[in-house]
Amino acid sequence: MPKIKRQTLDGWGHTPVVECPSYRPERSRELASLLHEPGTQLARGLGRAYGDCALSPEGVVLTERLNHFIEFDGKRGLIRAQGGVTLAELMDYTIPRGWLPAAIPGTKNVTLGGAFACNVHGKNQFREGDFADHVQSIRLLLASGESIDCSPTHNREIFWTTAGGMGMTGIIEEITLKLKPIPSSSLTTTTYRVESLEEMIEAFVEFRGESDYMVGWIDHMAKGDDIGRGIFETAVHATPENGGKPLAKYQPSGARFNVPFFMPNFVLNRYSMAIYNMLRFRKYSAWRKVETVGFSSFFHPLDKIGHWNKLYGKRGFFQYQCLFPDGPDVVAQMQTFLSALHRKKIFSFLAVIKYHRKPKGLLTFSQDGYSIALDFPNTPRVRSVLPQLNKWVADNGGRVYLAKDSCLTADLFPVMYGKAAHDWMSVIDQLDPDAHFTSLMSKRLGWKYRA
Repeated sequence: MPKIKRQTLDGWGHTPVVECPSYRPERSRELASLLHEPGTQLARGLGRAYGDCALSPEGVVLTERLNHFIEFDGKRGLIRAQGGVTLAELMDYTIPRGWLPAAIPGTKNVTLGGAFACNVHGKNQFREGDFADHVQSIRLLLASGESIDCSPTHNREIFWTTAGGMGMTGIIEEITLKLKPIPSSSLTTTTYRVESLEEMIEAFVEFRGESDYMVGWIDHMAKGDDIGRGIFETAVHATPENGGKPLAKYQPSGARFNVPFFMPNFVLNRYSMAIYNMLRFRKYSAWRKVETVGFSSFFHPLDKIGHWNKLYGKRGFFQYQCLFPDGPDVVAQMQTFLSALHRKKIFSFLAVIKYHRKPKGLLTFSQDGYSIALDFPNTPRVRSVLPQLNKWVADNGGRVYLAKDSCLTADLFPVMYGKAAHDWMSVIDQLDPDAHFTSLMSKRLGWKYRA
């Protein structure tokens, strides 16, 4: 039986910070016995979700040591692994063998179990869908202590309730993932400057049929007619004949340096970030720059800075990602949204836009449309504005990404997620009638929990 340890935990945004009784099992057979312990045992991976979805003052299970590969089929690109295996470990193993996860989030420092529970997505969501779309099966430990196998065809309802279900169905013990073949460990990117939000959306429309990946960076300090200006980047997998780095020469990359302590709050402010945004915007021109880059540079640029979240100081920050449904008014909606932030005098230190299509699953964030991810410092002004943003997004048919959320309220959750929210909660009631798996998020959003 793993020993209980009380420790202070937080999300990647360092807000909130709470003390949680924690268990760190060494073997998967120890998991079932934890369900008989007092409190709840919410699964927690590397803690890279930004908000409070992996926090529970009643108890968490740290899965980081349940990180073994079980089986790999190099001919079909199938890998079976424990839920605590990280995406970094997976990529380091499979890339030299010619295989890559089809859906890669903005950091590789996440566990496979966490990636499935949050149903993460990447810069190719419009083409490959979400992480769960490539999972062939999972082994799930239920609140009853029973372990069951689930797939898109077997225990299908439980499978899709767990995908994006934020850990409320149980503990993901194993995952079998289908990978995609790659010709090299490089990408050919095309990068150029766009002068407005209209141009940004036009770029997504132009390249969506021929790109493997697309992403846009927005200069959030820009105002008026310049709102939405930024840098658009598209990428395709490079072949060895076109300059792609041979798979055998792939070298895993980690952080180049670490932020050693929490920075003073004044380090990141609207003025320093305005300078950064201006320099980044001027780095590129309207001429399309084509170059060959490694995977790490494109997929995970922030992973080069260890503990980069400390740049925001001890106050922490909120990452806010919302999605706007596609349609004739989508540009006007996003312009209104960004303009409102300027009027409220809150500014994002990072603004990223991606194009999505509707995949499978119940609590799936992605829909046909565009998402904007923003970083806000944890200040009283920001905390007062975020509920207003949630209301506006909900009223306009949008939704926020639960893996990054820490301020959505119980009344707006069903508005954003519609009938899927009701269906999802019905399955949760059946799987966990005593609400054994709870989190701060589950209580905040009114999901069933112990009184």
